[in-house]
Amino acid sequence: MGVDISGRKPKTEAGDYFRSNWWGWRPIVALSEAAMLSSKLDYDTSYWGSNDGKGLKTQKQCDKLADAIELLISNNPNYNEYMVDNDDRIFIVMGAWVEAGTGRFYSEEDNDLNEQYEYGSILFSPVVTKSGKMVESAHSCSLSHIKNWIEFLRGCGGFEIW
Repeated sequence: MGVDISGRKPKTEAGDYFRSNWWGWRPIVALSEAAMLSSKLDYDTSYWGSNDGKGLKTQKQCDKLADAIELLISNNPNYNEYMVDNDDRIFIVMGAWVEAGTGRFYSEEDNDLNEQYEYGSILFSPVVTKSGKMVESAHSCSLSHIKNWIEFLRGCGGFEIW
């Protein structure tokens, strides 16, 4: 189960349709919101977590969001080191953690981790807990998924989330 996002007035094939499961969509939304905040874009994302047709209305808004996302991630000092291959992952801290590489939920030190890493923080690699376990945020998406989102934004003419 996931989200299906349709371009309002697609001007490219990539701008016609974007799909994501919820585990990948939440990081895309969090990344988009962080980019909007840093670029002072005042777009309403309050319904981007549901399938009710909300989204952005114009290509101009989508272009500004695509620019803001690219700026946000490229300005992160860890981006160039960790985001090289299309399958490299960006992690968004959203309060849930998994053991690195296994996908098994990890809760032993969630409170410590959630105090150390603010909700919405962007991470590019697993972190080590106080007990020495390698964990990563449960919410992540690949570099290729982010690139596809940006490409979709640049050609969609606005979008609706279904």
